[in-house]
Amino acid sequence: MSIFKKILSAALSLVLVLGCLSGCGEKYTDSYIYFELLKKPQTLDPQTAQSDSELLIVRNIYEGLMRTAEDGTIVGGVSDSYSYENLTYTFNLKDDAVWSNGEKVTAYDFEYGLRRAVDPKIKAPFVSRLFAISNAEAINSGNADVSTLGVKAVDEKTLIITLCREDNNFLKTLTTSVCMPCNEEFFESSIGKYGLDTENIISNGSYRLTKWNKEDFGIRLYKNEEYSGIFDAQNAAVFISCIEDESQVTRLSDGDSDMAFMPCNELDAAKAAGMKTANVQNICWLLTLSRNYSSEVRRAFALAFSSDVYSSSLPDGFTAAKSVYPEILGINADGIGATEYNIGEAKSVMSAQIAAMTDSKFPQTTLYYYETDGVKGLATAIVGHWQQNLSTFVNIQTSTNLAVMQTEICESTLDFALFPVTAKSDSFSEYAKNFAAVSRATTPDTLQQELLGDNNIIPVAHQTTNISYIPSLENVVMEEDNGYIDFSIIIKR
Repeated sequence: MSIFKKILSAALSLVLVLGCLSGCGEKYTDSYIYFELLKKPQTLDPQTAQSDSELLIVRNIYEGLMRTAEDGTIVGGVSDSYSYENLTYTFNLKDDAVWSNGEKVTAYDFEYGLRRAVDPKIKAPFVSRLFAISNAEAINSGNADVSTLGVKAVDEKTLIITLCREDNNFLKTLTTSVCMPCNEEFFESSIGKYGLDTENIISNGSYRLTKWNKEDFGIRLYKNEEYSGIFDAQNAAVFISCIEDESQVTRLSDGDSDMAFMPCNELDAAKAAGMKTANVQNICWLLTLSRNYSSEVRRAFALAFSSDVYSSSLPDGFTAAKSVYPEILGINADGIGATEYNIGEAKSVMSAQIAAMTDSKFPQTTLYYYETDGVKGLATAIVGHWQQNLSTFVNIQTSTNLAVMQTEICESTLDFALFPVTAKSDSFSEYAKNFAAVSRATTPDTLQQELLGDNNIIPVAHQTTNISYIPSLENVVMEEDNGYIDFSIIIKR
């Protein structure tokens, strides 16, 4: 065990002993969990949180009107009860729900939080989840005032939400980050720093944030003693770190962490070290071909593209993709719109195209790939097959800017680009927004048909998001979205 961990362990043990001596009389385990992130969070403002690291922490320090139980059912969080009639939800809040600073959580906090979420100035990444609320989409597009949102706090305990259409997933949406409450007075007092440091965060979930060290990165979540809901933390604390220059398997094996987001290229090593793993397939790797190439050149490359070529190069946690939809979406669109592999025709088409080029030679090109999870071998296999069969030479080049790579869905300025697109929920409409700039299709089949129809986009592989953990942890349940892990139910033996 590292010196740092020993010091934290001793400090926490002292806190727990003193807590017991104070006569509180509460019974909960005195264990604490060490979790390792792959990337550091930039904000813990629930309305603007977006990365896996941010959503993981937000999920555990805030509680919405509804919450996801261990068995996956949606149950009351801050909401004590609710009714639904004629597109209108009426929520009755619990009397004893409070913030970590002791102030009461009220219906006004949820009204303000939802208004913040749809405000276009906030740029909430998951705002589309709220478009079933009356006027939400119009407000977010700048065509209505935020005061017209169909959310009204009648009093401190009663919140009314009016929808503009049926949404069977609305209660689940209320469990997610964008729907968390926000205390207006506290928000205003933060003067632009809300969610950015320890002093400008208050919690109402199972845990409270007690430390966020950004220089020597570390986040400490302690059991929220003010919390009175049904998700009382089964452990005393969660210590979160991010050591970017060490492998996750090494930190787990050395006892420096108990749980970690696990890169796919370390999965085999994690299994060999005796770790358990939970995962969800929610990522699709896409290959884009520049529109600067003629339609026939793109068709030749597509005809020479087959999963048989690169399947042996896929890292653990990857599978060859037959559609643009990862498993989380529950959509079967295998093969729809895809160009069928035909290497003979590919050679013939490319040969005719090259003959018409300057010096009858295909210009040197580059495939840029997002560098993560051992994808280099995948990129190498793809271009190697093309070079062998199509008389084309394709360099490969890494890129660490995912946001820039993803613009290729629309811009297609690079010769070739290989990058991931992640589904943050099981909603088709939310996932489809990744492609909104190039398609207005409203069904899975028609969207894929449009995306693949001109051989500008090719689905390559599906990937899992993984969390590995030591065997002594129990009740580790990985939800498909919304931060993945609820620490409150985990027991460390």
